[in-house]
Amino acid sequence: MGIDEQKTISLAVVALDEELLIQDTVESILKQVSCYFLEYEIILINDGSTDNTGPIMDKLADKHSMVKVLHNPTNLGLGASFQRALRESRFEYFMMLCGDGGLPAESLPSIFKAVGTVDIIIPHITNLMDIKTPMRYLISRTYTTLLNCFFRQKLSYYNGLPVYRVDLLRQIKIKSSGFGFQGEIIIKLLKAGCSYVEIQILGSEKAHRSRAISVRNFINVAKTFFNLVLEIAFFNPTSIKRS
Repeated sequence: MGIDEQKTISLAVVALDEELLIQDTVESILKQVSCYFLEYEIILINDGSTDNTGPIMDKLADKHSMVKVLHNPTNLGLGASFQRALRESRFEYFMMLCGDGGLPAESLPSIFKAVGTVDIIIPHITNLMDIKTPMRYLISRTYTTLLNCFFRQKLSYYNGLPVYRVDLLRQIKIKSSGFGFQGEIIIKLLKAGCSYVEIQILGSEKAHRSRAISVRNFINVAKTFFNLVLEIAFFNPTSIKRS
Protein backbone atom coordinates (compact mmCIF):
# COMPACT_ATOMS: atom_id res chain seq x y z
CA MET A 1 0.00 0.00 0.00
CA GLY A 2 1.22 3.53 -0.73
CA ILE A 3 0.03 6.85 -2.11
CA ASP A 4 1.09 7.60 -5.67
CA GLU A 5 1.31 11.36 -6.11
CA GLN A 6 1.44 11.04 -9.91
CA LYS A 7 -1.96 9.34 -10.38
CA THR A 8 -5.35 10.98 -9.93
CA ILE A 9 -8.82 9.44 -10.06
CA SER A 10 -12.49 10.40 -10.19
CA LEU A 11 -14.94 7.93 -8.66
CA ALA A 12 -18.63 8.22 -9.52
CA VAL A 13 -21.07 6.57 -7.10
CA VAL A 14 -24.58 6.17 -8.52
CA ALA A 15 -27.52 5.36 -6.25
CA LEU A 16 -31.27 4.93 -6.54
CA ASP A 17 -33.19 4.63 -3.24
CA GLU A 18 -30.21 3.40 -1.22
CA GLU A 19 -30.75 5.38 1.99
CA LEU A 20 -29.83 2.37 4.14
CA LEU A 21 -26.52 1.72 2.40
CA ILE A 22 -25.20 4.88 0.76
CA GLN A 23 -23.46 6.46 3.75
CA ASP A 24 -21.53 3.33 4.73
CA THR A 25 -20.71 2.67 1.07
CA VAL A 26 -19.25 6.14 0.52
CA GLU A 27 -17.36 6.23 3.82
CA SER A 28 -15.81 2.83 3.02
CA ILE A 29 -14.75 4.01 -0.43
CA LEU A 30 -13.18 7.14 1.06
CA LYS A 31 -11.06 5.08 3.44
CA GLN A 32 -9.69 2.99 0.58
CA VAL A 33 -9.10 5.65 -2.06
CA SER A 34 -7.27 7.95 0.38
CA CYS A 35 -4.68 5.20 0.90
CA TYR A 36 -3.72 5.11 -2.80
CA PHE A 37 -4.29 8.58 -4.26
CA LEU A 38 -3.25 12.01 -3.11
CA GLU A 39 -5.66 13.72 -5.49
CA TYR A 40 -9.11 12.23 -6.02
CA GLU A 41 -12.77 13.15 -6.08
CA ILE A 42 -15.99 11.27 -5.44
CA ILE A 43 -18.98 12.32 -7.54
CA LEU A 44 -22.22 11.13 -5.97
CA ILE A 45 -25.18 10.84 -8.31
CA ASN A 46 -28.65 10.65 -6.85
CA ASP A 47 -30.46 9.01 -9.75
CA GLY A 48 -33.99 10.21 -9.05
CA SER A 49 -34.34 8.64 -5.59
CA THR A 50 -37.64 9.02 -3.75
CA ASP A 51 -36.23 8.23 -0.30
CA ASN A 52 -33.53 10.04 1.72
CA THR A 53 -30.63 9.06 -0.53
CA GLY A 54 -30.25 12.62 -1.86
CA PRO A 55 -30.18 14.39 1.53
CA ILE A 56 -27.70 11.83 2.87
CA MET A 57 -25.46 12.50 -0.13
CA ASP A 58 -25.66 16.24 0.51
CA LYS A 59 -24.55 15.71 4.11
CA LEU A 60 -21.60 13.61 2.91
CA ALA A 61 -20.57 16.43 0.56
CA ASP A 62 -20.78 18.94 3.43
CA LYS A 63 -18.57 16.68 5.54
CA HIS A 64 -15.93 15.79 2.92
CA SER A 65 -14.39 18.44 0.65
CA MET A 66 -13.52 15.89 -2.05
CA VAL A 67 -17.16 14.79 -2.40
CA LYS A 68 -19.74 16.53 -4.59
CA VAL A 69 -23.31 15.62 -5.47
CA LEU A 70 -25.30 15.63 -8.70
CA HIS A 71 -29.07 15.14 -8.49
CA ASN A 72 -30.88 13.64 -11.48
CA PRO A 73 -34.47 15.00 -11.43
CA THR A 74 -35.71 11.62 -12.64
CA ASN A 75 -34.25 8.13 -12.85
CA LEU A 76 -31.91 8.20 -15.87
CA GLY A 77 -30.19 4.85 -15.34
CA LEU A 78 -26.57 3.81 -14.94
CA GLY A 79 -25.47 4.58 -18.49
CA ALA A 80 -26.75 8.15 -18.52
CA SER A 81 -25.47 8.74 -14.98
CA PHE A 82 -22.07 7.42 -16.01
CA GLN A 83 -21.87 9.93 -18.84
CA ARG A 84 -23.00 12.81 -16.64
CA ALA A 85 -20.33 12.03 -14.06
CA LEU A 86 -17.70 11.66 -16.79
CA ARG A 87 -18.48 15.17 -18.04
CA GLU A 88 -17.98 16.49 -14.50
CA SER A 89 -14.80 14.54 -13.73
CA ARG A 90 -11.52 16.41 -13.31
CA PHE A 91 -8.85 13.74 -13.02
CA GLU A 92 -6.83 11.31 -15.13
CA TYR A 93 -8.70 8.08 -14.42
CA PHE A 94 -12.43 7.42 -14.02
CA MET A 95 -14.40 4.63 -12.35
CA MET A 96 -18.08 4.21 -11.61
CA LEU A 97 -19.26 2.44 -8.45
CA CYS A 98 -22.76 1.57 -7.31
CA GLY A 99 -24.32 2.96 -4.17
CA ASP A 100 -25.51 -0.44 -3.02
CA GLY A 101 -21.93 -1.62 -2.45
CA GLY A 102 -22.13 -4.33 -5.10
CA LEU A 103 -18.39 -3.92 -5.54
CA PRO A 104 -17.34 -3.72 -1.89
CA ALA A 105 -14.64 -1.29 -0.80
CA GLU A 106 -12.56 -4.23 0.39
CA SER A 107 -12.11 -5.26 -3.25
CA LEU A 108 -10.82 -1.86 -4.38
CA PRO A 109 -7.12 -2.09 -3.31
CA SER A 110 -6.18 -4.64 -5.98
CA ILE A 111 -7.85 -2.42 -8.59
CA PHE A 112 -6.25 0.79 -7.33
CA LYS A 113 -2.80 -0.80 -7.31
CA ALA A 114 -3.12 -1.49 -11.05
CA VAL A 115 -4.09 2.08 -11.98
CA GLY A 116 -1.47 3.55 -14.28
CA THR A 117 -0.16 0.23 -15.60
CA VAL A 118 -2.67 -0.10 -18.48
CA ASP A 119 -5.40 1.90 -20.22
CA ILE A 120 -8.31 -0.11 -18.81
CA ILE A 121 -8.57 -2.11 -15.59
CA ILE A 122 -11.45 -4.59 -15.86
CA PRO A 123 -12.69 -6.18 -12.62
CA HIS A 124 -13.71 -9.81 -12.92
CA ILE A 125 -16.13 -10.77 -10.16
CA THR A 126 -15.29 -14.39 -9.41
CA ASN A 127 -18.24 -15.17 -7.11
CA LEU A 128 -21.07 -14.22 -9.46
CA MET A 129 -22.76 -17.59 -9.00
CA ASP A 130 -22.93 -16.98 -5.25
CA ILE A 131 -24.26 -13.42 -5.28
CA LYS A 132 -26.71 -13.56 -8.22
CA THR A 133 -29.88 -15.55 -8.68
CA PRO A 134 -29.56 -18.44 -11.15
CA MET A 135 -31.50 -16.46 -13.76
CA ARG A 136 -29.35 -13.33 -13.39
CA TYR A 137 -26.22 -15.45 -13.54
CA LEU A 138 -27.43 -17.16 -16.73
CA ILE A 139 -28.21 -13.80 -18.34
CA SER A 140 -24.78 -12.46 -17.40
CA ARG A 141 -22.91 -15.47 -18.79
CA THR A 142 -25.01 -15.46 -21.98
CA TYR A 143 -24.22 -11.80 -22.58
CA THR A 144 -20.48 -12.30 -22.00
CA THR A 145 -20.37 -15.31 -24.30
CA LEU A 146 -22.19 -13.47 -27.10
CA LEU A 147 -19.81 -10.50 -26.94
CA ASN A 148 -16.71 -12.67 -26.80
CA CYS A 149 -17.78 -14.81 -29.74
CA PHE A 150 -18.93 -12.00 -31.98
CA PHE A 151 -16.15 -9.51 -31.27
CA ARG A 152 -13.39 -12.13 -30.84
CA GLN A 153 -12.50 -11.22 -27.28
CA LYS A 154 -11.68 -13.37 -24.25
CA LEU A 155 -12.94 -11.31 -21.36
CA SER A 156 -14.44 -12.91 -18.29
CA TYR A 157 -16.92 -10.14 -17.55
CA TYR A 158 -18.23 -7.04 -19.33
CA ASN A 159 -20.67 -5.55 -16.84
CA GLY A 160 -18.21 -4.90 -14.05
CA LEU A 161 -16.92 -1.49 -13.05
CA PRO A 162 -13.72 -0.79 -15.00
CA VAL A 163 -11.22 2.00 -14.48
CA TYR A 164 -10.62 3.99 -17.67
CA ARG A 165 -8.17 6.63 -18.80
CA VAL A 166 -10.35 9.70 -19.15
CA ASP A 167 -8.56 11.06 -22.23
CA LEU A 168 -9.37 7.84 -24.11
CA LEU A 169 -12.89 7.54 -22.75
CA ARG A 170 -13.81 11.05 -23.89
CA GLN A 171 -12.81 10.29 -27.48
CA ILE A 172 -15.53 7.70 -28.06
CA LYS A 173 -19.23 8.31 -28.47
CA ILE A 174 -21.19 6.24 -25.96
CA LYS A 175 -24.64 5.49 -27.34
CA SER A 176 -25.85 2.78 -24.96
CA SER A 177 -27.63 4.11 -21.87
CA GLY A 178 -28.91 0.85 -20.44
CA PHE A 179 -27.66 -2.63 -19.67
CA GLY A 180 -24.83 -2.74 -22.20
CA PHE A 181 -23.01 0.57 -21.94
CA GLN A 182 -19.89 -0.89 -20.31
CA GLY A 183 -19.67 -3.54 -23.01
CA GLU A 184 -19.88 -0.87 -25.71
CA ILE A 185 -17.10 1.16 -24.09
CA ILE A 186 -14.78 -1.79 -23.49
CA ILE A 187 -15.12 -3.22 -26.99
CA LYS A 188 -14.61 0.15 -28.68
CA LEU A 189 -11.46 0.85 -26.66
CA LEU A 190 -10.07 -2.65 -27.22
CA LYS A 191 -10.69 -2.35 -30.97
CA ALA A 192 -8.70 0.88 -30.84
CA GLY A 193 -5.74 -1.01 -29.39
CA CYS A 194 -6.01 0.07 -25.77
CA SER A 195 -4.22 -2.08 -23.23
CA TYR A 196 -6.06 -3.79 -20.38
CA VAL A 197 -5.77 -6.14 -17.45
CA GLU A 198 -8.45 -8.19 -15.73
CA ILE A 199 -8.37 -8.13 -11.94
CA GLN A 200 -10.11 -10.89 -10.01
CA ILE A 201 -12.23 -9.57 -7.15
CA LEU A 202 -15.14 -10.59 -4.93
CA GLY A 203 -18.51 -8.88 -5.34
CA SER A 204 -21.42 -8.67 -2.93
CA GLU A 205 -25.20 -8.25 -2.98
CA LYS A 206 -25.87 -6.01 0.00
CA ALA A 207 -29.18 -4.71 -1.27
CA HIS A 208 -30.69 -8.23 -1.35
CA ARG A 209 -33.09 -7.35 -4.13
CA SER A 210 -33.34 -7.86 -7.82
CA ARG A 211 -35.40 -6.16 -10.48
CA ALA A 212 -34.62 -8.99 -12.85
CA ILE A 213 -37.52 -10.55 -14.75
CA SER A 214 -36.38 -13.45 -16.88
CA VAL A 215 -38.20 -12.79 -20.16
CA ARG A 216 -37.66 -9.03 -19.99
CA ASN A 217 -33.96 -9.41 -19.30
CA PHE A 218 -33.40 -11.91 -22.08
CA ILE A 219 -35.10 -9.46 -24.45
CA ASN A 220 -32.93 -6.68 -23.03
CA VAL A 221 -29.77 -8.73 -23.62
CA ALA A 222 -30.83 -9.43 -27.21
CA LYS A 223 -31.59 -5.76 -27.94
CA THR A 224 -28.37 -4.61 -26.34
CA PHE A 225 -26.32 -7.13 -28.29
CA PHE A 226 -27.79 -6.28 -31.69
CA ASN A 227 -27.60 -2.53 -31.04
CA LEU A 228 -23.98 -2.98 -30.07
CA VAL A 229 -23.26 -4.94 -33.24
CA LEU A 230 -24.66 -2.09 -35.33
CA GLU A 231 -22.78 0.53 -33.33
CA ILE A 232 -19.43 -1.27 -33.54
CA ALA A 233 -19.92 -1.87 -37.27
CA PHE A 234 -19.64 1.89 -37.86
CA PHE A 235 -16.96 2.56 -35.25
CA ASN A 236 -13.62 3.84 -36.54
CA PRO A 237 -10.88 2.81 -34.05
CA THR A 238 -8.26 4.99 -35.79
CA SER A 239 -10.14 8.08 -34.59
CA ILE A 240 -8.81 7.53 -31.06
CA LYS A 241 -5.48 9.24 -30.37
CA ARG A 242 -3.33 7.69 -27.65
CA SER A 243 -0.66 9.80 -25.97
